[in-house]
Amino acid sequence: MANQNNNVILRWYDEVWNKGNENAIDELLHPQGKAHGSAAEPLIGPAGFKPFYQAFKSAYSDIHVSVDKILNEGDCVAAWCTVKAKHNETGKEVSFTGTSITELKDGQIMTGWNHFDFLTMNLQTGKIKQEQLG
Repeated sequence: MANQNNNVILRWYDEVWNKGNENAIDELLHPQGKAHGSAAEPLIGPAGFKPFYQAFKSAYSDIHVSVDKILNEGDCVAAWCTVKAKHNETGKEVSFTGTSITELKDGQIMTGWNHFDFLTMNLQTGKIKQEQLG
């Protein structure tokens, strides 16, 4: 079971983010699956997640997520990641890290808690200035 769950998470990052295969979202994210940490409220199912995904993909290109370490316990998988991409508006390269903790059931993501360093990403693009942080 652990290898199967690891493979689902590895496929999520590779298919969805690295290869840009939006159809894989329908396959890997349960219709009632919840994604926490990508918006103010949890994103529910593929229909709720895809607008976030599309907005991110339109703002960034050459997205590559490396899974640096993966651990699991039962139906939960924790993945430590490094994200590299190009900000389309400025042309600036970004590199930041993050962690996802995901609960899976029957080969699909049921709940994901995402903690990615979007502050660093926004500092690198200039969306947030260091002076704004006090």
